[in-house]
Amino acid sequence: MKDVEKAADDIYFIKQPVRVGWFFGVSVILGTGKIGLVDTGLENTPVDRVFPLIQELGRRPREIDYVVNTHRDGDHVLGNKTIKEKTRAKIAIHELEAQAVETVDIKLKDGDIVELGDRSFEVVHTPGHRPGSICLYDRRNRTLISGDSICGDRTDLIRMDNEIYITSLEKLLDLGLSVLVMSHPFKPPGKSILTGNETKEMILASIGIAERL
Repeated sequence: MKDVEKAADDIYFIKQPVRVGWFFGVSVILGTGKIGLVDTGLENTPVDRVFPLIQELGRRPREIDYVVNTHRDGDHVLGNKTIKEKTRAKIAIHELEAQAVETVDIKLKDGDIVELGDRSFEVVHTPGHRPGSICLYDRRNRTLISGDSICGDRTDLIRMDNEIYITSLEKLLDLGLSVLVMSHPFKPPGKSILTGNETKEMILASIGIAERL
């Protein structure tokens, strides 16, 4: 399927272009008899992109059982309504974002564990872009799905005090990541899926950019 990358054998990243050189993404995590999503995109994203990928992989959309929104912005949550209509999935978001998203069933906090596919992810509260921005950390596989928490050169997306944002990124440095999945192609390096040393370099670059503001 077009505009899809694999972050791992069981993690597919769907890219929905917005303009030349810019897109937002939804992560699909396949498990045994169940499927998890991180974010749902815009209103059309589930029907136009998420469901077709799942069917192409020989699975069924109704296997989607759990969705985590990384924060409240429209390109991350507007597909929630369709997911609720077409599946029995529960939708979760950080407690500080929940009031802004009507479709939420579960309120999350830092340190909570969520099961997406066959993976266990720890909720890492990373305010900066939004008060309730979160990352999801799979400690066993050292994989982080970061939403918009790491903004790179898009300093216009730092909507809170700069020091709050930097503190959140410093927390991520200690995780020793192998794989990082960001929702947008933040620069550097201008792509969403990073591996190995690229993960630390991206976080350090984002901290450096923010410190110069």
